[in-house]
Amino acid sequence: MKKLLQFIMVLLTGTTAVVAQQEPQYSQNQFNSMLMINPAYGGSSDCASMAVRFRKQWAGFQGSPTTLGFIGESLISTTRLGAGLHLNHDVLGIDQATSVDANIAYHLPVSETGKFSFGFKGGATFMKSDFSKLNGVQAGDPLYNTSTTNTIPFIGLGALYYTDKFYVGLSSPRLISFEKATVRDPIATAHFYLNAGYRIQVDDQIELRPAILTKYHDKAPIAFDFAMDAWYNNTVGVGLSYRTGDAINTMLKGKYKKCYFGYSYDFNISKLKPYNNGSHEIFFGIEFCRDKYPGNPTRNNNIRYF
Repeated sequence: MKKLLQFIMVLLTGTTAVVAQQEPQYSQNQFNSMLMINPAYGGSSDCASMAVRFRKQWAGFQGSPTTLGFIGESLISTTRLGAGLHLNHDVLGIDQATSVDANIAYHLPVSETGKFSFGFKGGATFMKSDFSKLNGVQAGDPLYNTSTTNTIPFIGLGALYYTDKFYVGLSSPRLISFEKATVRDPIATAHFYLNAGYRIQVDDQIELRPAILTKYHDKAPIAFDFAMDAWYNNTVGVGLSYRTGDAINTMLKGKYKKCYFGYSYDFNISKLKPYNNGSHEIFFGIEFCRDKYPGNPTRNNNIRYF
């Protein structure tokens, strides 16, 4: 009976994910280039960077979401123009979605310490559903022995204001999607993000980094991620976050030279709690910095990682 219930829930959550949650969900939102949701982040530091992330959501729940992502970005040609590349692969039940997008951003100084950037994102999502993996269907049924594919190009926009201590961004990574007209509802629909964060220097060694991420989609309730990181000597960090109606997340993070790494575990608090063992997420990033400020090594502590 439990397996049957899990199977039904996979189908239901799979439908929700396809229609209303195409964007990947992460817990370590403070600990990455937010290029995946906001193209204005491309080139927001003097350092180029690359990062990979793996997330297993609802562990122990057959068919639960698995996500692997890659981000690379850097300033190009001038100190104001940035570019980035984002790759993402999601597996959910019988569905797979691979997306790739290129990003371009322009950074404009607006004060002595602050910059405003705006960015453009263009890419495509390649979706595949393999009905042959379904259980409990009649053998030989041609409907369930085939797979379907769909390619959906999209464009997104974003804006960002940032200083060394503060950032706030507004974006829609898939503001417009180009699907073939059908009688059903569109698969890809726009998501909107508003996020902000701040760095609080408690003393010479302790720093607090509160942040909030707001997610809006017209087919789902508005959601908030409230997070707080505490860092010791800019080397070891611990964090706690709350995703409304979904999970409480614990995080352990670290920095060694130009490498950043993190692990998080999510305690599910939704109605799926009895059917899964929480969610795991692993992050690894590396920066490639020019020796532009040899006398001030903290100059390159950028908003990518807070």
